[in-house]
Amino acid sequence: MAADPVTTDLIKTQLPHRFPFLLVDRVLEREPGVRVVAEKLLTYGEPYFQGHFADRPLLPGVLMLEMLAQAGGFLEAEPLAGQSIFLAQVVDARFKGPAFPGDRLRLEVKPEASFAGLLRITGTVACEDRILCTAKLVLKRLG
Repeated sequence: MAADPVTTDLIKTQLPHRFPFLLVDRVLEREPGVRVVAEKLLTYGEPYFQGHFADRPLLPGVLMLEMLAQAGGFLEAEPLAGQSIFLAQVVDARFKGPAFPGDRLRLEVKPEASFAGLLRITGTVACEDRILCTAKLVLKRLG
C-alpha cells in the first residue's frame, strides 16, 4: 500500500464533480501512474435509488463506469492544476452483479496507455468478494 494520502479536500480539488455526481468518497491506496484503489459507500439517500427502482433500488451500471473514471483522475502523479479528467469512451464493460444501498464499493483502476491527452485504463468495481463490473475506459484531460 502506497503512503500517498488523499484527503476529502484533495478529492474536491482533483475532481470537478459535486453531489450528487461526486462518486468517490475516499481514496484508499494511490500509486501514481500505477494503481488507485478508491471507495464509494452507497446509501439509501442517493438520488438515483429513488427511481431505479422504487421497489428494489439498485445502482445504475453506467454509474459504476463513472465511478471508475473518477477514480482514474487520481492516477496522475501531480494534481491536475485546473484540468479535469472526463470519461471519453467505454471500450469494454462487463456487468457481473448489482450493487444495492448499503454496499461499500471498492474501485480499482490501473493505466494501460497514455497518448495525446488521453488515458486508457482498466478498472474493477467490487463489493466484498463479488466483482460487479470490469471495464476498459478512455479518459480525456480537459482544462
